[in-house]
Amino acid sequence: MGARERTWLIVGGASLVVIGLLVAVVAVVVRNLPPGTAVAGIGVSTADGAAEAAEEVAQRLTALPVRIVTDAGEVEVAAGTLGVSLDTRSVARAATEAAGLDGWLSAATGGGGPDLPTPLLFTTGEAADVAARLSRAPTDGAVEVTASGLRITDAEVGTTVEASEVTDAFREAVAALEDLPLEEWPSTLLVDIPTEVVQPTVTQVSVDAVVARIEALAEQPITLTTQAVPEDGQTVDGVGVPSRETVEVVLDGTDLLQLLATEVDPDNLERERLQVVATDAHPPPALTAFLDRAAVPPDVDMRIANRSAPPTRVAEPVVGPGGPADQPAYGDVSTVSGEVVVELRDPGLEPDLTATVEAIVDAARDGEDTAAVQGSPVTDLEQVDLGVIAPVSTWTTFYEPGQSRVTNIHRIAEIVDGALVPPGGNYELNHAVGRRTEAGGFVAAGAILEGEFITDVGGGVSQFATTFFNAMWFGGFDIITHTPHSFWFDRYPAAREATIDYPGVDLELNNNTPHWILIDTAVTDDSVTVTFWSTPHFEVSTTMGERTPTEDGFRMQITRRSVAP
Repeated sequence: MGARERTWLIVGGASLVVIGLLVAVVAVVVRNLPPGTAVAGIGVSTADGAAEAAEEVAQRLTALPVRIVTDAGEVEVAAGTLGVSLDTRSVARAATEAAGLDGWLSAATGGGGPDLPTPLLFTTGEAADVAARLSRAPTDGAVEVTASGLRITDAEVGTTVEASEVTDAFREAVAALEDLPLEEWPSTLLVDIPTEVVQPTVTQVSVDAVVARIEALAEQPITLTTQAVPEDGQTVDGVGVPSRETVEVVLDGTDLLQLLATEVDPDNLERERLQVVATDAHPPPALTAFLDRAAVPPDVDMRIANRSAPPTRVAEPVVGPGGPADQPAYGDVSTVSGEVVVELRDPGLEPDLTATVEAIVDAARDGEDTAAVQGSPVTDLEQVDLGVIAPVSTWTTFYEPGQSRVTNIHRIAEIVDGALVPPGGNYELNHAVGRRTEAGGFVAAGAILEGEFITDVGGGVSQFATTFFNAMWFGGFDIITHTPHSFWFDRYPAAREATIDYPGVDLELNNNTPHWILIDTAVTDDSVTVTFWSTPHFEVSTTMGERTPTEDGFRMQITRRSVAP
């Protein structure tokens, strides 16, 4: 009995030893991973080894180059910048579970250790920045008109990539790496993203269309016209005021280009979104100079009202070198008075650059080859400051009443009355009066032609010319053309007389003052008076020399001294 008990105890002790050894072996095993356990293809035997492998995979993952490709371009970034990372804690938990008895039993029955899962974590990352780099705003086509030609910007389509598209496509591509061993990972992860094309507001169709329109507009020169004062300042046909003549300037293609610009009309049809418009931002010099000439004051009539009576013939003249007709009373301007009356004939013009440019461009659009200067009419007579304020010189000559020549003297005086001569302008009697004809109110009367006495329509107008010449003389105005009579008549001052004959023998003055001249005439039954009204400018003195007899008459020298203030 006792022996059996002892044997049992021994056997029992042995059992305890075996069990203890088994527990020790199990304890060692569970601290290791089953053979064949791997993290992304990296074999590991312990949980610590699994953690180290997971860290290696995590680093490879965040550093993995990612090339994101679109139809319009590509961007390469590290995967980590797009917000991906490895869930290393999950790998550690999986390694701990795989090291347990259940893991070993599962490995024993399943044929090997497990591939530990490598789950990914995602955040937003820099997807928005990548999307912005992949997107490209469209380029609107443009045409800039310059003096040297057209500066063209071609239209280009744009592309749009959303951040969400970057994120979704990247996550789909990178998720495939979860099932691949690390050694099979690509060196660069390719991610394809479809792009949305964005059309520019101004397409190339509109650019090409507007270039064609501009070239067509600049192909035909435009002649710009206006009414202006003739540059020579002459009066025409006895009008008195310098006439308005039509003047023009031709604007060629280079000039026209400077009057064109483009602007965008986004609501128009595609072909018409870029419009050609007129611009006055950089007008060509030819246009600005022409508009300066087109700026004219109101065209006025000017006359003397309530003029004083002309002098009467001196009953007992004092005869000096100039003869009986050379009496101081006949040229005494201090006795002349009157009221200057200004009346509007035609409005002036204040040119409008903007409106004129629009008229030029409109003409070009309509296929016309001419355009007119545009502007505002000027009718304010207060703006008419001609400097006609007082009589500056006068002269009167006398004739016998009732003669036919008197009709002609009165008629030419009527034509010339009210004539205006601008500063620097010339005034020619023949130019102003024209040919003397019966239709023009002249009659046949005595005249001198090549030293012979004849009868001619307009005979006697030379007396008016002599009267006019003396008024010129004492006004100090420049004498441009002057011809004395073939014979001296004592009704004229000796040596201060003139004749005219259309068209070759003329009398012409130049207004060498800064003020306009108004020519005022007056007639009576036996006299004609010419008075120049302006602003006093010259002090005039005259020296009469002695007469020297010659075979044909006499010779004498007269001197005029004109002193400006």
